[in-house]
Amino acid sequence: MRKSLRVVLAAAALIAATGTALADGGSLIVRKQTGSLVVSVFSGESPVRIGTSDLSVMVQKASDQSAVMDATVMLRLTTRTPAGDVTEVVAPATHAKATNKTLYAANVTLPFPGLWRLSAEVTSGAETAGVTADLNVLPQAPPVETYWPYFSVIPFAILLFLFNRWLRGRRELAGPRAQP
Repeated sequence: MRKSLRVVLAAAALIAATGTALADGGSLIVRKQTGSLVVSVFSGESPVRIGTSDLSVMVQKASDQSAVMDATVMLRLTTRTPAGDVTEVVAPATHAKATNKTLYAANVTLPFPGLWRLSAEVTSGAETAGVTADLNVLPQAPPVETYWPYFSVIPFAILLFLFNRWLRGRRELAGPRAQP
């Protein structure tokens, strides 16, 4: 019986860990080949919400898909506010801000929800490339959606305790074990 409990606990731990595992790049927003460069833009979270958001850019040579490590990358996001004004957020993306050093990353603060126009401008040597995409920025997530994993720990622990009691009760019904 102890082996089955270990299997259940291992499976529960594996399932719990998969929700927090994130890839370095995140979710792909846009990928485009311009000239001899391929530019891909990723967001750290999906969907993107107002507040600070992690955006990463991968620049590759189109010929062999190798990473370009000496480019200059500028991210530009624009939107219209509810009052009709244009808001622009500009941030340089660098290797220093990236966890994966083949990416260029920037933390941008998006103050308003709505449709934003994302533009990534890349300069590598004498070549310039750029990609644009529409980015739907959502309002902040409700607290229950953000913190539900923390709230689920106590019911999960209670279920494990009840499962333990059920297994022990089954063993007692089977009768005493023979002593060697």
